[in-house]
Amino acid sequence: MNSEPSSADTAVGYKPPFLTFVLIGINAFVYLMIQLQGGPTYENLLRYGAKENGLIAEGEIGRLFFPMFMHANPAHILFNMFALYQFGRVFEVLTGARNLFVTYILGGLLGNAASFVLSSSLSVGASSSLFALLFALYVLERYQQKINLESTGIKTRTSLGPVIVINAVITFLIPNIDWASHLGGSIAGVLIGLGIVMKHKMNTRLLGMVKYWRVDPSTLQLRFYQREGLYLAVVGTLIFAAFFKIPTVSFADRVFGLGVLEASSNPTTGHAEAELPRYRSAFDAPESPVYPETLLQQAMANLAAGRFDAAESMFIVLKQLNKFGLGTTEFASQSTHTLLEKAEEAARSREQLDATLVQALTDENTSVAAQPGYCDRAADYARSIGFYSISGLLYRCAFFMDFGNKKFAQSAIADLWLESSRCEKNLILTFRNSNADGFGDFRVQRESCSNHLDEFRAQLIQLEGLGFLTKNGAVPEKKASFN
Repeated sequence: MNSEPSSADTAVGYKPPFLTFVLIGINAFVYLMIQLQGGPTYENLLRYGAKENGLIAEGEIGRLFFPMFMHANPAHILFNMFALYQFGRVFEVLTGARNLFVTYILGGLLGNAASFVLSSSLSVGASSSLFALLFALYVLERYQQKINLESTGIKTRTSLGPVIVINAVITFLIPNIDWASHLGGSIAGVLIGLGIVMKHKMNTRLLGMVKYWRVDPSTLQLRFYQREGLYLAVVGTLIFAAFFKIPTVSFADRVFGLGVLEASSNPTTGHAEAELPRYRSAFDAPESPVYPETLLQQAMANLAAGRFDAAESMFIVLKQLNKFGLGTTEFASQSTHTLLEKAEEAARSREQLDATLVQALTDENTSVAAQPGYCDRAADYARSIGFYSISGLLYRCAFFMDFGNKKFAQSAIADLWLESSRCEKNLILTFRNSNADGFGDFRVQRESCSNHLDEFRAQLIQLEGLGFLTKNGAVPEKKASFN
């Protein structure tokens, strides 16, 4: 199909592809705004409206719209904007700005809806809209071939078929490409292309009927609009059908999206565990909610009561405090560290500690009952001073103490994500400064940065699989019997 306007086009009033350049400008503007806010990191993309299943399920339906104007890196936007320039201007000249607008928007919506249904990954990009344009153009090209063959007897070759094949191969060969969004955009493009073809066929018939049969054109036009609307209605129905996915989105995916979105609005980077001694006064005061001796008593009380998951989180925190010498001299000793490791292992294995180990860790005469709101108070305190490695684990503890509380699960994800991000950034900086070549070591250490985050997310998925969690939290009849 010829992309340049002919003299005949000029005679009937050729209009330059203004909307194509507007769409390119919008995409470029959004990318620039994200760059100025720190670049297209996971958190920034999420904050600007990237497709994220958990957040869509939580009611942020706009995430089916915004990704069609967002991009993840310079190569991503340059490639897509070049494709938009190539296909968009041809499509706009052939069919008009209205059809370009409808195809771009509906292609993007159906592509993101398909990605929501078929893929759990975060997704951005105009690719679904571009696939819609490409496939709509292909339908038009095939229709033009048919007209040429009927009128001249000459069979012309398709130019877009090879382009489609190449893009399909790229979609499945290059990692991290959202094939589901490409599929959705392609379906939208085919349907819209068929709608435009039907428009042309119907208009041709109408002109003949009006001319030779003197039929009232207004009644025929009504028939045409009903026929064209069928294809757009199918696209709209497919987009709407994606909403049936919402009730099936897991509790883990929902709180993960909410947690990372919460983390994205936190401007602080937090402190590394190695900085704990600098904040000794915040931990060593007996009235502090994270005073090691008090935290140890609560951990032992929860272990004794069979609240193993809450106790495990506390023991991990206690090991951190012990490692950096906080608390009393006895608590900061190596022997206590060994006992804490055994206590953590017992909680992880859902077993009680041996009586002699219990006696070695705590004085039975001063044992206390577990306080229901202790973990969230301690988590709030740790968060306020920027130790997200501690607050994240304590919010996890609060989630199990008040089992199924969505707010505590979200806060745990948010702070564990912040700690993971801080750890990864410091790790990358360390490897750059040391000129280290050990990619394997880097990968292992990078994975260790998100250990607690990954474990908690996996635990939530397991609990939902066992029937203890619904999409909004604990199953009411099972909440009391969880521990």
